[in-house]
Amino acid sequence: MQCPECGSTHIRKNGIKKGKQNHICVDCKRQFVDRYEAHKGYSDEVKRECLKLYVNGMGFRAIERVKGVHHTTIITWVKQVGERLPDA
Repeated sequence: MQCPECGSTHIRKNGIKKGKQNHICVDCKRQFVDRYEAHKGYSDEVKRECLKLYVNGMGFRAIERVKGVHHTTIITWVKQVGERLPDA
């Protein structure tokens, strides 16, 4: 294992944070986790499909039942898209 900052292999364990082993570089004192998990979330395709259903008149809770995405998440996506629209 190497330090992501300086590339040193002089590494020590440094406790556990959020269920993951934390390490510290002895040379530069940088703390890091040995493996990072991929970003969790919905794909752009799922977001696009939910927004398309909303634009076509389906309600938030109906979309939740069909797509399995929580209705408050869909509301957040609609607000984000609305902020990108130019003012008329």
